[in-house]
Parts: sequence; structure tokens; C-alpha cells
Amino acid sequence: MAVGTFFKLAQFRSNHMIEHWKVKTSRYILDRWWLKVREDHVVLPSGKEMPEFHVLEYPDWTMMLGLNDTGLLVLVEQYRHGIGRLSLEFPSGMLEKGERPETGARREFEEETGYLCGEVREIGRLVEDPSRHNNTAHAFFCGSAAQSGIQQLDETENLQIVCMSVADVCLAIESGRMVHGLHIGTFYRALYQGLISP
Repeated sequence: MAVGTFFKLAQFRSNHMIEHWKVKTSRYILDRWWLKVREDHVVLPSGKEMPEFHVLEYPDWTMMLGLNDTGLLVLVEQYRHGIGRLSLEFPSGMLEKGERPETGARREFEEETGYLCGEVREIGRLVEDPSRHNNTAHAFFCGSAAQSGIQQLDETENLQIVCMSVADVCLAIESGRMVHGLHIGTFYRALYQGLISP
């Protein structure tokens, strides 16, 4: 049985074996344009109630794995206040309202790096924390990124462009220089799909 077929069957079976939670009441305790914190009063299949279960609602976001004309992956390194340290990542960002994921991935890639993408392929979709977050990350791959665009950083962005081989990205993951789970997962999905190779 193909791997994809197995996971589709596993998902189908799990949907019919595990009951969903029921929501009695729901309210927002924080409402910002980029983040909403929702507080649900839920009833579990066992009948147990949880009066305060918090869900973080974020806009969907997108990322791009791009190879430049020398075959190196184009990444960015920047300070991330949540972990209080530098983080090596693929260019990424939130989608604008009504924006198509591929369009957003191309836009973010150019804005953060100054590279323009040629043909783009979707790697897949990922969820950061299905227990607490409701948004989706859309990942794309470009095998022909050209440094012919214009870098346009937001006023809050301060990052360094880093071009690395696939092997060096593997080392960055093992050393802890790259720690973002969705970016690491996307990197290994691209390896599995044969889009990149060591």
C-alpha cells in the first residue's frame, strides 16, 4: 500500500472512532488583527467539562524553500523574541486578506530576500499546534530563484540573508541553529519528495 493511501485510510478510520468535543459557549478574550484568543467551554466525549479551553486564532501563513542559481537554499536569520535568540528559517510570513498562498509565498520571499521565484511547486500544508492553534502553514518550493527583485523589509524586521547547501541546513538542524518545527518539517518533506537532495 502506498504511503499516501495508508495515511488517508488512517485519517478516515480515526475520524469515525474518535468523537469530537462539543462547544457549549465561546467568547473572545483578546481580539487583534493578527491574533484572537478564543475561550471555549467544551464538553468531552466522556461527559467531563472544561469551562476554559483557549484557542489561538491566527491568519494562515506561508513559506518558500528557494534554490538560487548556485544550488544553495536561501534562508534568513533573525531574532525571535518568543525564544529570546536568533532563529534560522526559510522566508515566510502571514497571508494578507484574500491572498492566494502561492502569491503570498512569492511576495514574502522577495520582500525578505530580494529574490524572485520562477516556477513554484507546492510542498504541502502543515499545522503548527493542532491542540491550540487553528491556522495553516502553506509551504512551497522554487528551484530557480533569481536575485533580481527588491528587498523590502517591514519596520520591525531585522534579518540577515543566509545561503546554505542542503547538507549545511541538516547540520544547522542538528546543531540547534534551526529550531522552528514547521520549517524543519517542510525541509524534510522537500527531501522526501525529491525536490532537494544532500
